[in-house]
Amino acid sequence: MDTPFTPSWFATPDGTTLYALTGPDRMVEHQRIGRRYRMHVLEVKTYADRLHVTSLLERVEAGWLVRMEAEEYAEAVRNIETLEPLS
Repeated sequence: MDTPFTPSWFATPDGTTLYALTGPDRMVEHQRIGRRYRMHVLEVKTYADRLHVTSLLERVEAGWLVRMEAEEYAEAVRNIETLEPLS
């Protein structure tokens, strides 16, 4: 039996990159670059995409990324989105 999906949120220790696993096949990344930011949405469709998500989870377990609560993640995203987006 498959384990039900639970959304998860993570950040780099310095808070410059935020990750959200919002669905079993979807990841959102907010990346602060200087005074600007970029948002990436990854729809997991290929094996390479799945390896990318697996690598992210391994970095969390290794302590390279910090787990966040939903409210904490939402506040951090609001702060990043006050910056000018990169096109």
